[in-house]
Amino acid sequence: MRMYRPRNAIILGAVFVISGLIYLIAQGSGEWMDRAGVTLLIAVGIAMAFTFTILLRGSGEL
Repeated sequence: MRMYRPRNAIILGAVFVISGLIYLIAQGSGEWMDRAGVTLLIAVGIAMAFTFTILLRGSGEL
């Protein structure tokens, strides 16, 4: 049985994207809004999901 599946990669990326969106909503709309942190969380989530999916497709043993 394979422990690592492409679905897990998508879930891993979605966790960071969702946490970035929650961070954006929790800040509200004000003068001191941290848009860079939100952007980086979303970008990290997308990058991790993409990279993990590519690695899983390339390795037959996992």
